[in-house]
Amino acid sequence: MASSKAKLAQTFKHYVVVSSVGQNLNEAQKKEIKDKGMNKMLKECCGDAEAKASEAQVFPKYCDKKTKKLHLDVFLGDFLTELAATVIQNKKKLTRKPDLADPEVVQLADEIKGKIAAKADEKKKEVKVDAVTARLTDTKGYTGSHKERFDDSGKGKGIAGRKYLVEETGYVSGYKNQDTYEKGEGEEGKGEGASEGAAAM
Repeated sequence: MASSKAKLAQTFKHYVVVSSVGQNLNEAQKKEIKDKGMNKMLKECCGDAEAKASEAQVFPKYCDKKTKKLHLDVFLGDFLTELAATVIQNKKKLTRKPDLADPEVVQLADEIKGKIAAKADEKKKEVKVDAVTARLTDTKGYTGSHKERFDDSGKGKGIAGRKYLVEETGYVSGYKNQDTYEKGEGEEGKGEGASEGAAAM
């Protein structure tokens, strides 16, 4: 059975991934969470009071000042105990934050940890796609101009799929077929062009 610390880390990484939609994260990146991910985790696992305390007071204090991300090691350290102390301070409207060793703070910190760790045991919901949505989003069935907007894997081509991009690298303005003229024909054409030019003079 996984330890409480391992479950906390599991939930932490889950919310890093959830808040980084569309990004392929490596293990190192999964150990750093943004404010957005932390807020979502605390709101869903604990409640609004913890999420607000983190956003306004605790996260800015503990996160890396350059990346604006909080590392997993810091999260597993004093972060949640500090969060518990801040929640108590806000709830009781105290002028000073309770000591981190205060029994009430320790108890609340354990409750917060328990709620976050419990999330790791929940079965992750699978995103089900109904038949109509699946059919409409299957790029293999697209035709015409819509078909040109995606590559073979179904990934969008961006502006290249919406606009006809022309490489205007020809010899003169309007010439669009660079390197398509065979050398032999080019030489013959060159001779003919010269003869015609001489006859016209």
